[in-house]
Amino acid sequence: MDGAGELDPSFILMTNGPYFSPGQGGDYHVYPDGRVLMTGVHVLSDSIRGFEGFYSLVWFSNTGYLDTTATHRKCDGSIDFIHPLPDGKFLLSGIFTTYEGQPAGRIFRVHPDGALDTSFSTNIYWGQAYGCHLLDDGRILAAGRFQMTGDPDTLHLIRLMPNGTLDPTFNNHLSFEIDTLDGVSATVTAVHPLGDGRIALLGGFDRVGGLVRRGFVLTDTTGQLLSTALGGNGGGPYTYMNFTYGSIRDMVPAPDGGYYIHGSFVGYDDGTVNDSTQRFVSRLYGLNVGVREVPVKEPGASLLIHPNPASTWVVVRYDLGPQPANASISIRDLMGREVHRAAISAATGQLLWDTRQVPAGSYAVVLLGAASGPVTQQLIVQP
Repeated sequence: MDGAGELDPSFILMTNGPYFSPGQGGDYHVYPDGRVLMTGVHVLSDSIRGFEGFYSLVWFSNTGYLDTTATHRKCDGSIDFIHPLPDGKFLLSGIFTTYEGQPAGRIFRVHPDGALDTSFSTNIYWGQAYGCHLLDDGRILAAGRFQMTGDPDTLHLIRLMPNGTLDPTFNNHLSFEIDTLDGVSATVTAVHPLGDGRIALLGGFDRVGGLVRRGFVLTDTTGQLLSTALGGNGGGPYTYMNFTYGSIRDMVPAPDGGYYIHGSFVGYDDGTVNDSTQRFVSRLYGLNVGVREVPVKEPGASLLIHPNPASTWVVVRYDLGPQPANASISIRDLMGREVHRAAISAATGQLLWDTRQVPAGSYAVVLLGAASGPVTQQLIVQP
């Protein structure tokens, strides 16, 4: 689409190009130059270059034609999910047992050209991922529904080591259950570390760890349920043609520090307000839903941000209490990625930071080195 929402005539409908016939859709990735990588199961008929039959990883030019310079890849099923990585590689997931003739777990990694990355291997033999997040240390949070060799449980949120093995220090067995639909299992469809010690999980579920949390729940960084956060019931189910279901698919940060959630739900209960008029897309004030937000004040340590929201600069005033050792201020985005760090040597002082170097959105300002532990404040950066 162009800026007006009209079809862009410089990018053809893929069905109009030679060599390609669409089959079962999957996921896609758009490169900065406009090229497209698409998953699923599709039919290629490029006999000149030897690509004929079913393929699950297919490249297109920035004009919509099949990329005849790429090596298209196949599996014995369907690749349904693609997650790009900063080094140009991709995490892939779907329903299959082999990739390019080689055994592959239901989450695997490929090089930028689609060749299998044999340094990463999982023993997931059933289910698939619907959401992933690469942590700064190379470990991977994966959300979905999984069964792994040697584990009798169905897992929904797991953390993988950089080589693909299950991280034993994480709570990989947090239980997710669904009540509203017979014969369908609970599924986690999105995972978002918030950078303040919390992880947001969204999907089709009614209870988490025995607590009612319909479609939206928070854990700590080790996967332990935070029972005090999001105290309401969440998204409500709806019935259509005798089919009852409810889920929250994902969330998108809003410029004011809130979030847009979207999915298949009717009504939303945040623990304070139960609004029955909500439908499919809702805006939240933040993730302390139903709780009055107050400035963070830890005994012996404090953090004050002004102005907040900020559009050009912000002053961070801090008080560590006792003389600190190896203290610093870290500013992190919604995905937990550090965008700025400043070392501090005095027990009290202030930091001036130019907010124009980062996109608008919500950030966590974390004071590290206090004897009482980290102190965190939310910063809203406006355009």
